[in-house]
Amino acid sequence: MNRKGPMQKNEETDKPLRIAIVEKDRCKPKNCGLLCKRSCPVNKMGKQCIVVEATSSISQISEVLCIGCGICVKKCPYNAITIINLPTNLAHETTHRYSMNSFKLHRLPTPRTGEVLGLVGTNGIGKSTALKILAGKLKPNLGKYDAPPDWPSILQYFRGSELQNYFTKILEDNLKAVVKPQYVDQIPR
Repeated sequence: MNRKGPMQKNEETDKPLRIAIVEKDRCKPKNCGLLCKRSCPVNKMGKQCIVVEATSSISQISEVLCIGCGICVKKCPYNAITIINLPTNLAHETTHRYSMNSFKLHRLPTPRTGEVLGLVGTNGIGKSTALKILAGKLKPNLGKYDAPPDWPSILQYFRGSELQNYFTKILEDNLKAVVKPQYVDQIPR
């Protein structure tokens, strides 16, 4: 069955990607005691994520096996290792997009009855957009900014998830979402 909703899993595009950088001028396997190799959880499971010997000139990190935990980065006494987790393009799970080549929000947090939902993160990752959608102030366009879908299509997209019931209650005015303003200086006195 080919579903294009939030319950779909696309293993190829949803797999996290990362880049492992080992700076040659800083990496000194002869002097460090191979802390990166010994502390790596993937290596502890018997796989060869970090390959380095005391006689090696530099350590080698497998970007395929690396889980992006950052332990090797913290353990390296010479700060020679950098792991960069890259965002992936979730092609089938776009919740909202403002225009072409602009910000794209993937998925939504799921509010639950009687619980508080807090969103924390860096600037520009979609916290305010997600809250506007969940509060009913912004209609999600599912990535179709040039021809936004109607509410029945949106509810169809979220079918099978908790968000379908949530949006149904918001539309029927059976639920009121309360959002605490993030810009304290804009609160009227």
